[in-house]
Amino acid sequence: MEGVIFKLIKLLLLVLYLHNGNISIHAARHQNLIYYSLPEKRPLKKALGFIEDTYLNFTELTNKYGYPTEQHDVITDDGYILAVFRILPKCDGQKRGFPIILMHGIYDSSDEWILTGPETGLGYILANNCYDVWAANHRGNVYSRRHVTLNPNKDADFWDYTFDEHGYYDVPAIVDYVLRITQQPKVNYIGHSQGTTDFFVMGSLRPEYNNKIQMSFHLSPVAWMKNIASPLPRLVAPASKSIRRLLDDLGFRELFAKHQFIHSLLEFLCQFAPDDICGEAYTAATGYKRGNISSRNLAVSFGHLFAGISSKDLDHFGQLVATGRFQRYDYGMKENIKRYGSPIPPEYDVSKITSAVVLISAQNDGVSSLKDVEILASKLPNLIENYLVPDPSWSHNDQVFGKKAPKIVFAKIVELLNKYNS
Repeated sequence: MEGVIFKLIKLLLLVLYLHNGNISIHAARHQNLIYYSLPEKRPLKKALGFIEDTYLNFTELTNKYGYPTEQHDVITDDGYILAVFRILPKCDGQKRGFPIILMHGIYDSSDEWILTGPETGLGYILANNCYDVWAANHRGNVYSRRHVTLNPNKDADFWDYTFDEHGYYDVPAIVDYVLRITQQPKVNYIGHSQGTTDFFVMGSLRPEYNNKIQMSFHLSPVAWMKNIASPLPRLVAPASKSIRRLLDDLGFRELFAKHQFIHSLLEFLCQFAPDDICGEAYTAATGYKRGNISSRNLAVSFGHLFAGISSKDLDHFGQLVATGRFQRYDYGMKENIKRYGSPIPPEYDVSKITSAVVLISAQNDGVSSLKDVEILASKLPNLIENYLVPDPSWSHNDQVFGKKAPKIVFAKIVELLNKYNS
C-alpha cells in the first residue's frame, strides 16, 4: 500500500510540475524551487456571490466588525519576519490579567481565531472579556512569508524548517516581543493543533521560557501521534521521507499556500457546496461529524485554510506518526550524530514544561487521539486539567469553528483565565 500511495503522489506531482513549468521552469532548474501565484480576483468573487468574509484578511475582518487592531512585525534570531496581530481589549472595564498569544494550526493562519465572526471567534470573545490578544503567525504562512535576507520565491533555504524551528525560534521571539511591548512579566498562550506542538517544543528545548508563561491552553494537542486515527496520515507517513525528497527535487518546498491552485479550487467549491465538499474533506481528515460546523463557517474557513507550510514540516509530522515518538527531525544517522550526538533524534522532554498547562481534547478527533493525549498528559508536571469536551461527536476543527465552541470550549478557557489571572 505504501508503494501505491507513493506512486500516485509522484504522478500527481509530475503533472503539477509540467503544468507549472511554463511559468517558472527556469527557476526550477537553477534554483530548484517552483513558485507561481494565482490572482486573487476579488471583484470576480464578489460578483459570484462569495461570502465576503471568505476573502477579507485579518485586519479587514477586525475593522469590519469594529475591533481595534494593530499589526506588529517580530524578527526571529534566524531572520524570519513574523506578522502578529494585536486585538485591543474591547470592554467597559480595565484590561484583565496577562496578554494572550494565539497560535494557529498547521494549514491555518491567525485568521482561524476570528473568521467565524464576532459572536463566535475566540479572538473576539477574549477581547470582549478585557484581554489583550496577540494572534500570531508562524514562519512561511501567508502573513509571515518574509525574511531579512532570504527570498521565499527564490531561496530554497527559506523553507528549511519544521515545527522544531517554530518552537525554538518563532514562539520565543513572539513571547519576548509581547512582554516588551506590554511591559508585563508573563503571557498566556492558546494553541490549536500544531500551535500546541510549537509550545511543547519551546518548553522542552528552551525551558527558561516557562518562567514567562502564566498558563497555556492546548486545543487538540499534538505531540505523540502513534495512535492517530485519520487514515491518510497513517498511509502516507511511512513514505514521508521519499515524498519529501521528491517534492524537493521537483522544487515544491512550499505546500498548500494561499497563492497556489489547491487553495483557489477549494475556496471556490466550498462557496457552493460547503457541506458536501468541505465538510466531507474535514470528515476524511479529522473525523468531523456533519453539522457541527455551520455551512457558512465551512465556506469561510476554506477561504483562509491552506495558508502555506514547508514540505519539511509535513515530513516531520510523518516521522512522528511512523515512529510513534515525539522526536526532533530525523536527518539520517550520520547527520543526526553531527547535530544531536546520537544516531536517532532525541525525544522532546515535555517534563521540562513546568508552567501551568490545560489540555482540551475531543472524543472524535482523528488527529489528536485520546490515547496520545493521555501519553502527553502523563508526562506534564504541572497539568491543571485534561478537559474532555462533553460531546462524543466533537472533533479537531470543531475546537475553533464549531457551532457549540463558545459554550463548551471557549467558556472553559475564559473561566480558567479569569481564575488564574485575577
